[in-house]
Amino acid sequence: MQQAPSEAAAVPSIRVAHVAELLETSVSGVDRTVAGLVTHLERFGVMPEVWHVSNHYSSLQERRSGSVRVFELPAYPRMRSAVSRLPRSTRRFIRERRDQIDMLHLHSVFIPDNVWVAREARLPYVITPHGGYAAEVIHGRNWAAKTLWMRMVERKYVGNASLIHAVSPRELDDLRAMFRAGSFVYAPNAIDLPTTPVAPAERMVGPRRRVVFLGRLAVEHKGLDVLLEGYTGLLRSEADVDAELIVAGPDFRSGLARLQRLAASLLPEDGPLFLGPLFGRDKDALLTSAYVFVHTSRWEGMPYAVLEALATGCPVLVTPATNLGAFVEEYGAGQVVDGTPEGVSDGLKRLLGLPIEKYGQMCLSARRLAEERFTWPTVAREVSTAYRTLIG
Repeated sequence: MQQAPSEAAAVPSIRVAHVAELLETSVSGVDRTVAGLVTHLERFGVMPEVWHVSNHYSSLQERRSGSVRVFELPAYPRMRSAVSRLPRSTRRFIRERRDQIDMLHLHSVFIPDNVWVAREARLPYVITPHGGYAAEVIHGRNWAAKTLWMRMVERKYVGNASLIHAVSPRELDDLRAMFRAGSFVYAPNAIDLPTTPVAPAERMVGPRRRVVFLGRLAVEHKGLDVLLEGYTGLLRSEADVDAELIVAGPDFRSGLARLQRLAASLLPEDGPLFLGPLFGRDKDALLTSAYVFVHTSRWEGMPYAVLEALATGCPVLVTPATNLGAFVEEYGAGQVVDGTPEGVSDGLKRLLGLPIEKYGQMCLSARRLAEERFTWPTVAREVSTAYRTLIG
């Protein structure tokens, strides 16, 4: 990617190694953040590279993603890594490479390899938890191991960080209450905007208006059981509603089978359409056909799919746990509802019952929210400023 001279040439370059996986196509919000940051930071005088530490690699490999260097580094399986730390070849790479790096930016939490990389590099480092320290995550799956690891290792690792990066205001407050660290910064997830939003009239084409969910089929996390129960409540209270529920995304821990069983018991004749994972043009086509985009999470960092829907000009129905509710209310870009079947049902009823003029205004507000708050140039500038503050 070419630098914008007016922004990058005026200041010295900062060299930052992002410790994460870099995937050009992914359903993971963490992967999307890494890809977005390393693509856009260069224009603000930051020279990024990526270190992906994984037990899938048996030897050091290097590749390029655009102008970004990606180093693929060997690791032990996670349980062994917690005890044995990093393989010799990876430790050697870090020692040889650290003189060419100003700081690390480590993504995600409860990853032993990240802790060992930070210790080996002996450089200032930034941590982005991506919602990983939410109470629901810590006290959920593998809670005993997480609690022990937090007490023995993770808390000190976070406390030694130069900066903790939160992707939502709520996460920022929670992290400040949880950790004593050097400093904190809020900079949200972001997206590259489609060239033009979809006209409201194009969302009304077809026999029924589409209520769309797109994301991993993580039932508890995404509140998909609540979504199905709320949609059922809508159909039972509004017999003539012209809507259809579409659920798209990859299976997660047998979530699809669970949702199919629930749908069969609730809606044997008018259940949701499960499309599986969608990418590229297929995903874009679904988002641009949506009349309402729904995300009924019980906890989140900041969900990318909602940002993508807003960017196309689609009104959204979200729970406060998405950490986007305050923005949606401020801009009038949809409905914020309690994470209950009744809240979802009532919210859908209000959105589907909007007069055409008000619905059109809400579509414009959705696009404006994405443009003003969640674009990568804006967020990359904020992150680059935070980097510079750390190294003086």
